[in-house]
Amino acid sequence: MKDRVVLILVIGILLMLFSIIAIDYSVAVKESRPLDVSITNLLQITITGLIGLLGAYIGVNKKDE
Repeated sequence: MKDRVVLILVIGILLMLFSIIAIDYSVAVKESRPLDVSITNLLQITITGLIGLLGAYIGVNKKDE
């Protein structure tokens, strides 16, 4: 059950992140402006957080076995 919760959490966060990036990219193309710096920072922070989340989950699962 924990595996499914973590999988759904990660997939949900990635889908939300990629939709935000796609929307900002399409607005930037329509307005002929560069991508927003805060979106790039959001991407970096979120990817780092997901790596930490998955690393902690894998570490806990290794202890249980």
